[in-house]
Amino acid sequence: MLQDVMKEPSEMIYIGTTLHQALETFAASVSAHCGYSITAAHFAQYLIDHYGEIAKDTIIATLKN
Repeated sequence: MLQDVMKEPSEMIYIGTTLHQALETFAASVSAHCGYSITAAHFAQYLIDHYGEIAKDTIIATLKN
């Protein structure tokens, strides 16, 4: 089931302590509510997979103005 929703993270990037803690908090909340062990990396990957294009388009539109 988890594999159907989230891909395994593949590469590492540095995002800093504050952002990592936020991802950990979100992942822990998801884990607590669904019964699956979700990592910060899983949560970040999900955000990129599902909202990356929207974020890209929003940033481009904002910076063009």
